[in-house]
Amino acid sequence: MSYLFELARAQGMFEKLKILSLGQGQGEKARENIMSGRRNGDWICLQNCHLAVSWLKTLEKIQENQDESEINPLYRLWLTSMPSSKFPVPVLQSGIKLTNEPPKGLKANLSRTYNEIKDEFYNSSNKPREFQKLLFSLAFFHAIILERRKFGAIGWNIPYDWMNSDFDTSNLQVKQYVDAQAVIPYKALNVIIAEINYGGRVTDDKDMRLIKALLESYMNSEIMTGVHNFSPSG
Repeated sequence: MSYLFELARAQGMFEKLKILSLGQGQGEKARENIMSGRRNGDWICLQNCHLAVSWLKTLEKIQENQDESEINPLYRLWLTSMPSSKFPVPVLQSGIKLTNEPPKGLKANLSRTYNEIKDEFYNSSNKPREFQKLLFSLAFFHAIILERRKFGAIGWNIPYDWMNSDFDTSNLQVKQYVDAQAVIPYKALNVIIAEINYGGRVTDDKDMRLIKALLESYMNSEIMTGVHNFSPSG
């Protein structure tokens, strides 16, 4: 969604971006949004299509029955979904598909994270040294928990779908706490990030214990003292 927001702003369509999260009882609202979007030239975003598989057949009919001569050229329909075998093939074939998967390897993951951070934000804190060190800690933590998934049950008892939004939310909170507090509240940051932002997706108690322990090793007062290594190998 952050990519879509950025694109909408760049194209001058942010005010005309209408977002609806699909689920029970949302089908008629989605149809109305699509119809009004076609007339008015809005961007319509339907989120979580995998949660409304019973309505996707209706979406397929809506797409098949559309008359291009009656569609405003500015209109766009954006669909977000987890992989689903029930997703109508004609809808997929008539659109452009984008997949978003984490890069393989810690180095590639960290590189992508930093490529997506704007210079203005990176240098916007009133305590730049502290914020940038904590930002690296958070990026390293994010890469580690994603990379552990490829080891199956050895990495996590249950595979979790952490997203860029989890990192972005945590990143903003780190900046807010660093800027507002005279002393960095490491304990509060560990609770908010590990137990709420990322931990909100965690359902296994052993996995929760692990994610808290991992973050504590990357977000603590020692990272501010000289050169701090995140692994025994250096």
